[in-house]
Amino acid sequence: MQEIVILSKQEAWLSSLRVDRRYRRRGLSKLLDAHTNKYLSQLNVPILRYCVLSDNELMLKIISRRGDQKIDSYSLYKADAIASETNQLIQLDLKDFDDSWSLIIRNYLLDKKPTFDTQLIPKCQTLTPELLKECLLGGKVFGLRENERLRGIAIQSYSEVSEEEFYIGYLHGEPEILTVLLCELCKLAYSLGKSVVKGLFPLNDIFANALSQAAFQRIHQAEIGIYRSSLKINS
Repeated sequence: MQEIVILSKQEAWLSSLRVDRRYRRRGLSKLLDAHTNKYLSQLNVPILRYCVLSDNELMLKIISRRGDQKIDSYSLYKADAIASETNQLIQLDLKDFDDSWSLIIRNYLLDKKPTFDTQLIPKCQTLTPELLKECLLGGKVFGLRENERLRGIAIQSYSEVSEEEFYIGYLHGEPEILTVLLCELCKLAYSLGKSVVKGLFPLNDIFANALSQAAFQRIHQAEIGIYRSSLKINS
């Protein structure tokens, strides 16, 4: 069984691949790939991505055989919500779109800028202007301003695991304020009645240091690799 989620006109996500043990090594994965290719071609969706843990040796062998491209590495972190009566974050809305998008596309801020808006049961979607507007309209975007300048931004995603969790789907900003941004998100989570803050974050030194200083703990040692399928989708 292979489950495909259509995220946008350009992107699809492979959320699961299961083959009964009794029928493995019979070429069924290639048959599933052929059906997936046909399905996405009919929908004119050219991009298919998926994630695999770095300790999943079986899937890594399949990936190597396919020649699929690894495009990013993430890890899952969590922290406790912080009880506080003050919070520096502001909820952004559609009038803040220009400032928000200008910050997001400033690639030079971080040596490895996050690209995707993620969900906890992993789905990763490219953060586009259209998706940002949708999140702004939904009240899911929070910013950190200093002297009227937007210095950091975070997007809350829906947690499919628990209503007690505040899930960070996207986080970006000037390196020196990332720790403050993360701490303020923990305060925001508490004010919203959440007890835990979680998020998938890119593996790099800037994020690792900020997460450590904000008392976030890495949940799994295995990396979460994001891959793009090499299927020749005819769009």
